Amino acid sequence: MAPVDRSGQIILSEYEKLFTKRTKFVSATHVSNVLGTITPVAELISIAHAHGVRILIDGAQSVAHIPVNVTALDADFFVFSGHKIFAPTGIGVVYGKKELLEAARPYQGGGNMIADVSFERTIYNPAPNKFEAGTASIADAVGLGAALEYLNSIGMPEISRYEHELVSYGMKELAKIPGLHLIGTASQKSSALSFVLDGYDNETVGQHLDKYGIAVRTGHHCAQPILRSYGLEGVVRPTLALYNSPEDIDKLVRAIRSLT
Repeated sequence: MAPVDRSGQIILSEYEKLFTKRTKFVSATHVSNVLGTITPVAELISIAHAHGVRILIDGAQSVAHIPVNVTALDADFFVFSGHKIFAPTGIGVVYGKKELLEAARPYQGGGNMIADVSFERTIYNPAPNKFEAGTASIADAVGLGAALEYLNSIGMPEISRYEHELVSYGMKELAKIPGLHLIGTASQKSSALSFVLDGYDNETVGQHLDKYGIAVRTGHHCAQPILRSYGLEGVVRPTLALYNSPEDIDKLVRAIRSLT
């Protein structure tokens, strides 16, 4: 596990020290779903490759918020979930370098993955077909394609620029609330504005905001190790997207202040 500093950013020098002759594989998050930290994945990938280690980047929290070029990153694998980019649930993407996918063995059996089969042998289709056993989730795949086209039609650089302005404004305004502590304050940050509020448990804050029509997540967000490094078991997490506005942040701030 790579350690992070108090702002929530990975300490690259400590990350590199973790590599030994036994290291086989690295998995890293592109953007933290709790802290919103944009991880320096290009550096993580370069360090892993310098040690002869393959690396996977989890882009579930990044693809809807910042431009991603898997070729430029030189990631061995890159994965993300469809519903994070406004596509249907239950669909996602696994990108892998061609030579790695060709070397990998199928993990399940079914139609469309086989070039030839007999009782003596099985010859698989080339990647990606050999991993796509059975009838695909066709309708979800169409929805995923439409979601990607939608985001690209707006332009990921434009979305990233606009959301960065929102996040910066949100951090500035939330920091003015007495007793509110922002969790995750790295300079490279996207989307999430997690916080805790003195004197109130997270669920109480979430229920209060719900009365104002403000949707947030509360709890550990399936990320207990990083939260415990801050001495916490959970946070309140407002998350911004391209459809939000500065006025939404103002409403959030007023709703929190009405609680305190």
